[in-house]
Amino acid sequence: MTHLQAGLSPETIEKARLELNENPDILHQDIQQVRDMIITRPDIGFLRTDDAFILRFLRARKFHQTEAFRLLAQYFQYRQLNLDMFKNFKADDPGIKRALTDGFPGVLENRDHCGRKILLLFAANWDQSR
Repeated sequence: MTHLQAGLSPETIEKARLELNENPDILHQDIQQVRDMIITRPDIGFLRTDDAFILRFLRARKFHQTEAFRLLAQYFQYRQLNLDMFKNFKADDPGIKRALTDGFPGVLENRDHCGRKILLLFAANWDQSR
């Protein structure tokens, strides 16, 4: 177990191994492979490249390094193109919480064809003026 898996139960670590292909023996190598791809996109300002942050993207793409990098690049590129939207973006902001509860009823039980969770947003319930 690595420091990045600290706090995870043995069951969760095993589930990550089976379902996400997470291997603690090569975890740092996987992270470094994604980090090494960053130089291929000098047009994007990667604001965070620490191990824990990159690990989120690896887990989201079941440790497919190229797919994890693509998602990481899209994340920062979107934030770069929409600076005004993220200027004061804080999850604990009452307006953000209100917007999410207005239109965010939950997560579907079944996953999509790539194994990803599906979040439901009901735009009709969302009062964008708030």
